[in-house]
Amino acid sequence: MSEFLVAKPGARRSRRRTVLEWGCLLGLVLSVVLSVAVFRYQDACRAVCRDTLRLHILANSDTIEDQLLKLKVRDAVLGEMETILQGSTDKIQAVEAVRQALPVFQQIAERTLRREHSDQAVAVRLETADFPARDYGSFRLPAGEYTALRIELGAAAGHNWFCVLYPELCVGTSEGRYPGAAENALVFGGYEVRFALWDSARAAWQKMSGR
Repeated sequence: MSEFLVAKPGARRSRRRTVLEWGCLLGLVLSVVLSVAVFRYQDACRAVCRDTLRLHILANSDTIEDQLLKLKVRDAVLGEMETILQGSTDKIQAVEAVRQALPVFQQIAERTLRREHSDQAVAVRLETADFPARDYGSFRLPAGEYTALRIELGAAAGHNWFCVLYPELCVGTSEGRYPGAAENALVFGGYEVRFALWDSARAAWQKMSGR
């Protein structure tokens, strides 16, 4: 005669309670891991914004002529930028060098426009402004508040062009880098938010729940 062992109701309740407690614990651990990962990502984004000096050129309009003028001004400005930024070892020094050279950029832009027989006005200034996230192909910048050299041509109502002056990612053939490893990984690729405990937690949950 076969005998069947039947689990007592109290044992089943105890097992379910254990599974529930472990599930809550694992959920808490995953929440902590997620919070830490998000905090580190946000910290890297803030560091990139803090250590970046951007160039922002706004065309008069979206006509082909005005867009070509914008690019000619860009080339002329970048042609002088390597000399102006020479010796800048951090963003603060780069900003100060650009600040002192604002009259030079004004003259460069005006001279370029006049050479192209354009009477558009030019406005040049340093500003702090919000920028959206942007992918430049070889690198990408997160959204945030950046310091930028802003050059407005005419009504400044056309599509703009912007890039990075410091680190020198758009100046000559230089290959600028950020001071922090997380910043470089975020901008140039390779930054991953890893959930190392996720697979382990899921496996443990499946084992405890009998799945």
